[in-house]
Amino acid sequence: MRDMLFVSHANPEDNQFALWLTLRLAAEGFPVWCDLTKLLGGEDFWKDAEAAVRTRTCKFLYVLSKTSNTKDGPRNELMIAVNVAKIGKIADFIIPLHIDDLPHTETNVLLAKLNAISFEGGWAKGYQQLLMKLEKDAIPKSASFGPAAVTSWWRQQFSPQRGVQQEAEQYSSNWFPIKSIPTLYLHTLRRSTIGPVEPQAELDYPGFMDGIDLVTFATARDLEGKLGSSVSIHSSAPFSYARLLETSCDTTGLTIGKVRYYLSRLLGEAWDRWMLSRELGRYDLSNRAACFFFKKSGSDNIDIHFVGLDGKKTHRSVVGYKTTLSGSRRYWHFGVDARPIHDPVFGYRITSHVLFSDDGLRIWRDHRRMHKARRSQCKNWHNPHWRDRLLAVIAWVSGGQSTFYVPVAQKAWIEVATQSIDFASPVSFVDPPPLKERLEELEKGEEESSDEERDQESDEPDEEEENQ
Repeated sequence: MRDMLFVSHANPEDNQFALWLTLRLAAEGFPVWCDLTKLLGGEDFWKDAEAAVRTRTCKFLYVLSKTSNTKDGPRNELMIAVNVAKIGKIADFIIPLHIDDLPHTETNVLLAKLNAISFEGGWAKGYQQLLMKLEKDAIPKSASFGPAAVTSWWRQQFSPQRGVQQEAEQYSSNWFPIKSIPTLYLHTLRRSTIGPVEPQAELDYPGFMDGIDLVTFATARDLEGKLGSSVSIHSSAPFSYARLLETSCDTTGLTIGKVRYYLSRLLGEAWDRWMLSRELGRYDLSNRAACFFFKKSGSDNIDIHFVGLDGKKTHRSVVGYKTTLSGSRRYWHFGVDARPIHDPVFGYRITSHVLFSDDGLRIWRDHRRMHKARRSQCKNWHNPHWRDRLLAVIAWVSGGQSTFYVPVAQKAWIEVATQSIDFASPVSFVDPPPLKERLEELEKGEEESSDEERDQESDEPDEEEENQ
């Protein structure tokens, strides 16, 4: 009776994908076997992989990659599957799952006439296509498989001591509170000649027009001679944001919502002007936010030294590069964008980004290429890596002080704390070891590679690249 899915893959190179796929299929209720899961679903008879393919497999899921395309183990299993499909005249018995950038022209000749399901553009997208194929072919499900079976297997394989702990823990955010802002002004303008009532040239300070009112932090004196020969200030109305929060409505008739709109525009423009003055590069994101990034200058790597959350001096790179096997360099640039927020705290939300270039200066314009490079470069950047790079940027803009000042007018600044808002959690979570280590735990007791093989595996560059 053919009622099981068989996942064939290169071990250990494609282990992460194979384990992810096997557990997802098992959670859906499909009887599935993989050498990484063994007794998942309580099945104990799959000790002989060849017999399993010949007698119980209804779909042979072949994880197609650069490694499995040439490695003897998966190629041998594939040959068995080809013979089973041919002798048994089983339609669509083999389903290739294409997971990397292996060119189709180099695919194993045994798979040349088969339609592969693409996973290289995203595992979730490929998985949905695979589910549609399994449902179309009426692949049976089993009560022995499902979410409970996956949970039970996971608990048996990994230590139950990992996970949630009944201990309080502090978490940092990317919200940096604004300690103070100067007085906000609405300058009503007038014009002595025909034409629009607005400044005739770009202002030196953040500001914008709302009807005939110029909204800015700059005083009337700051704007003298800046508006143009035919435009002048008719009247000025100063008001305090702090007082407005207490009264809900200013004497000018402005509401909290209106003033928050004013402040958001001014704070955003002030940040952008300030970052450009620091000689950072600018890259416009798809959501119209401006990302300011560090450019290569002199050295191919730029490190920023700062004091970490543990109170010790440390450093993080904000510019670096990878060298491909062809000898070309791909530079990566750490950057940030800042958005004003009003709730639950008044401040800046500063978000991290990673951009790429060929020369350390000009950012790529190909978004798909950028996305692919980001997944490769940052796949091992965990929360502390992102957090520390953000803290390094804040230390850089503040000069290592507890406050940084964003200029908005002559002798007027927005005062921002370098200490972000922290959150207290009543419980903590102990991160499990990387999936690679967990898979190695599963392989204990199995046939081990020789020391020479391990050395060769560890020396292989990630995605044909070497980290510098």
